[in-house]
Amino acid sequence: MDMATPLLQFENVTKRFGGLTVITNLSFDVRKGERLGLIGPNGAGKSTVFNLITGVFPLTSGRICIDGVDITNVPSRKRIYHGVSRSFQNIRLVEHQTVLENVLLGQHPNCASLIDLLHPGRLSSRGRWVREARELLEQSGLSEYTDQPVAALPYGVRKRVDLVRAVIARPKLLLLDEPAAGLNPVETEALQRQLFEIHQRGVTLLVVEHDMHFVDQLCNRVVVINFGNKIAEGSMSEVRNDSVVREAYLGPDVNCEAGYAA
Repeated sequence: MDMATPLLQFENVTKRFGGLTVITNLSFDVRKGERLGLIGPNGAGKSTVFNLITGVFPLTSGRICIDGVDITNVPSRKRIYHGVSRSFQNIRLVEHQTVLENVLLGQHPNCASLIDLLHPGRLSSRGRWVREARELLEQSGLSEYTDQPVAALPYGVRKRVDLVRAVIARPKLLLLDEPAAGLNPVETEALQRQLFEIHQRGVTLLVVEHDMHFVDQLCNRVVVINFGNKIAEGSMSEVRNDSVVREAYLGPDVNCEAGYAA
């Protein structure tokens, strides 16, 4: 995969809510096959960027392209067909359904027609839809939970199931909103392994995360924003030593040797 080619182009984007500007002329690319971290202090505008990419909010100005196609005016519900999928910080699984049933819900973009979606074979234990879902759960190390209701699962397992549901839609770009939030060290390590496996299957990752150790381990490049502006871009080691980044996280009067945690 050519990592020099942009998969996501976020170009000169501004977003205003009434008189409040939360994103100002922001531009960055996510290259094909990349694992990019989008980081910044609380209130920097990271979640707004995700909501702009997924079409939850319209842009005030600028444009967003996926694989060379301008999706700026594409409705939110149709962006999955352009290869954009998302996992949420607040897990959005159907708790009374099983893990398998939740994963099947993520397959709707793969159905060519309404007939495909309603075909009885889709829910058959031998149907290819179910077979594909079971195989992906097994590859993700979650096969033991396949037939369990989501409500009975630990929080860390639910997070990983949410990822499988996002990935089964076969996205080009997977947006991860604080995937490690609320996880213990063992759960975080399992999640990280799962994300590397997803990446190895050809999915490009864009990650918003406050755990800088997690970002350092997962991402090969980061973009730092503050008050809706890009203030740095590069490897974690490069941005960690950037005086503007340190001031954004710690304030101008803090000893820069102290380090920081987002």
